Amino acid sequence: MIRSNEVFISYLLIMLQASFISNIKLLNVRIANHTVLGSSTKLECTYDLEGENLYSVKWYKNGDEFFRYLPKSKPKIQVFEKQGIYIDIDKSNSNEVVLKSLELSSSGTYRCEVSAEAPSFQTVFQDRDMITVEGPQIAGLQHEYNVGDTVNANCTSTKMQFHAQLIWYINKEKANSTIVQGPYYKEHFTGSERLVTTVLGLSFNVTDGHYKSGEIYLKCTAQLASFYLHSDEKIVKFTKRPPTESIISNQVQQSNKVQENTSISVQNTPNIIHLACVLLFCLRNNRNVQVAY
Repeated sequence: MIRSNEVFISYLLIMLQASFISNIKLLNVRIANHTVLGSSTKLECTYDLEGENLYSVKWYKNGDEFFRYLPKSKPKIQVFEKQGIYIDIDKSNSNEVVLKSLELSSSGTYRCEVSAEAPSFQTVFQDRDMITVEGPQIAGLQHEYNVGDTVNANCTSTKMQFHAQLIWYINKEKANSTIVQGPYYKEHFTGSERLVTTVLGLSFNVTDGHYKSGEIYLKCTAQLASFYLHSDEKIVKFTKRPPTESIISNQVQQSNKVQENTSISVQNTPNIIHLACVLLFCLRNNRNVQVAY
């Protein structure tokens, strides 16, 4: 009977001790849902240890660990090689990890896992998805345009998982729908994954109204739903032809023709004078002369 009481008391002590152990809380895991190829992004993990001591913070991508923070280890940070993962160690710590030089393969499901030390060894985690896409690209432009020339260009968002919404801007103003062509879509399949390329054309004539210190500022932005992704910007130069240029050109051409005609007349003048002299001599001497032409 005494033995049974000792077991019961021990059980109560254990339960009482457990009731005083606070549960650590994972407050927030913040990851950009969409990121741009070649850029950097920050993975943030905010937690409350509730009086516990931190044992580790670990980051996973698609179930594979790529970052570990151990406050009592040397070094505190450990990195594991993973495709599409390039960590800026100098900017990473127990609360955030900075990824640089993002690739399309950086897309995936990311997990932050926080663990407390003994005796509780509590562990909490949260998952977030991230998709890395290629920003829009402007193509088809010349280096310089004249007033009256036609500008034709394409804005392309390549191989995204969703249809991108592309928007053209001319000198920081949204382009009128009458000069926008498309959008056009093309699907690509990589295994079972479907990717979409979106193209939006732009075609307009350069006028004096586009004149901004001799430059036209063109911009194309890409959005997914209401989320702004990225933009591509181009500045093209254009010149204003002097209004008298064509008149001056015509005058020069006419002047050249007059000079050519005058030159021809001068070349024929000696022959005419010679013929007149011969005729005058014949008349004075009453001679009949046959003139060959």
